[in-house]
Amino acid sequence: MGIFGREQFEDDEDEAGIHMKSLGRALVIWTTMNFGKKQTVAEAAEAFNTTPDIIREAIDEAMWICYGGPDDDPTKQIIELDGE
Repeated sequence: MGIFGREQFEDDEDEAGIHMKSLGRALVIWTTMNFGKKQTVAEAAEAFNTTPDIIREAIDEAMWICYGGPDDDPTKQIIELDGE
């Protein structure tokens, strides 16, 4: 299972995975469903079984979501929805 970036993949490829844009949408939904509890980049990485770098990239690609906090510590980078 891979995470695909901006490039498309062919339907007949054996690779299974998700596009970065789709992961970003899933993060928006996940964050919304956990509204009221501050979610961190590290918690999202654990929930989605990936790395903090992938979570940050997906957030950067997504709309209505961002993160803030120290650049070097995903356990302190809080995920926020636009308009909070």
